[in-house]
Parts: sequence; C-alpha cells; structure tokens
Amino acid sequence: MYFGAPVWPLQWNPPYDDTIRRVAAMGFKGVELIGWNRESLTSYYTKQEIGRLRKLISELNMRVTNFNHTPGRMTSENKEERRGFIDDFKRAIDVAAELESPFCTMCSQFPFGYDYPDFPPLRYAIELQKWSYSNANMNRDWNQNWKEYVAAMKELCQYAATQNIRVLVEPHPYRWVNSAQSMQRLIDHVQEDNLGFNFDPSHMFPCGDMPEWSIYAMKGRLWHTHFSDNDTITNAHWRPGQGKMNWKPIMQALKDIGYDGAINFELEDVPGAATPGSASAGMSNEMEEELAESKAYITKICKDLNIVLE
Repeated sequence: MYFGAPVWPLQWNPPYDDTIRRVAAMGFKGVELIGWNRESLTSYYTKQEIGRLRKLISELNMRVTNFNHTPGRMTSENKEERRGFIDDFKRAIDVAAELESPFCTMCSQFPFGYDYPDFPPLRYAIELQKWSYSNANMNRDWNQNWKEYVAAMKELCQYAATQNIRVLVEPHPYRWVNSAQSMQRLIDHVQEDNLGFNFDPSHMFPCGDMPEWSIYAMKGRLWHTHFSDNDTITNAHWRPGQGKMNWKPIMQALKDIGYDGAINFELEDVPGAATPGSASAGMSNEMEEELAESKAYITKICKDLNIVLE
C-alpha cells in the first residue's frame, strides 16, 4: 500500500501543478486528478496538458492513482440528455488512459437524473428537524430507470476495456449505489469484469455499512480508496481518527483481502479544505497539517499490523 491524495480538497480548480509538487514533498506517492465537468474534460485536459502533467508526476516519482469524473445526470429519463452524460464519461476514460491512470471513477447516480442541487447536503441532517427527500416526484418507473442505469454502466465498462481501464463506482447516500450490497447488485447486473468499487467509508458509514465488513464483502472488486472519518450521521470527511470509525480493523481487512493500492486521504471537511470559493488560493497550511496527521495516524496502525507501506 502507499499514500496518495486527491487534488480537489487541496486545490479545487486547475492548474494543479503547485499542489502536486507540495504533496510530493510531503512524501506522498500518488495523486488523484479530477475533471469536474464537460468543459474541463476538453478545455483543461488537452493532449498537451495531459502530457505535461504526466511528465511532472513522473519526475516527482509519483503516479496517478485514479481519474475522477461524475457525469451529472446519467440516469435522466430523457434519452438525449442521458446520452450526453454517457459520452462525457467516455471522454473521462480517454483522459484516464492518457494520464496512465488504471481507473476512472464516478460517484453513483441519483435515480431519475436527480443531482446534488436537487437535495439538501447530508451534512445538514443533524441540524434539520425533518429530513426528507419527499419534495421529489418518486412515483415513477423505478425498474426502467435501474435498467437504463445498468445499460449505461455496461456500455461504459465495455468502452473502458478497450483502453485497459477499470471503471469504479463510489457509493453515496440516497443513490442507486449507497452500500457494499448495492454495489454488488450493480456488478451482478452489469456483468463486466472491469467494474469495481472505490471504498469511501464516509459515504457508506451513515448508510449503515460497517467499513471493515464492506471491505470483506467487496474482496476482488475493491481497487481504490478514499480515506476519511465521520460521525455516522452525516457524510462529513474528517481526517482518520477524528470520528467514530475504528481504523485498525479497517486496515486489517484491507490487509486480509490483499489490497496493495493507494490510501488516498480525501479530507473535504477539515480546516483549510478547498472549496469552489477558495479555488485560486492553492493548498492551505492547515490542509498540509491535516494530511501529515492523517499519514502519521495510519502509518502507526500499519506498523502495529505489520502492513508494509511503500
């Protein structure tokens, strides 16, 4: 196993060069890149820029752990809209291949093409007297929407296979995939060998998944990770050790299933975390401290469990 970091909690928008250099100087071996939307997949991730990023990361003795892009409304009931977002993810797969990333990851889709702006963020659940998504019209054809989601994922996996890319899904609350069990259901229906699981316990813990159990359940399909901690109620992303997760059995489970990939610290809700409003500020000193604390905390557990880190 080795330590990495996704760029967006550190520096929201590109260019990411200075942040990558700063993470490398902290001893991280991997970096995860992101294409936020359709525009960034074409305007920022040009062949020239991809080549330059690949050269920089190689010179720093790092690797791209993953390329992340979530198509906004890939489960839309509008066929043309759905097609546009499927094609966006195909472009993301192309970028992943050019970056020499082994994976291209998306967050799971809401049913019926709903997206983030349609619902209140889960972090507000602890503050609100009533918590309901009943403002949405859900008296619809769920079976058909599931079939369309499965068909889209199958098409994307088959396209990715031509470029030796694995497609990963990250479970999120209130979506078609929100747990290890629903991830397994998607795998069973899509029936493609290159469909796998991005382990992000901060999304699954508040949905009722015990993190270490989900690791064992997804053995053979767990290919990448996002590490963060939370309170079991919201899907806040704190640094490991600051919430209610028990990280020793989590690391033991990863060891038991033979996982040897990236441990990526996705600290989206810590002091100094980047936001769209701080996009031009670069990586903060507070974030560097949070990353260093995370690295030290997991390193100590790995030492106790005789887990070898690169």
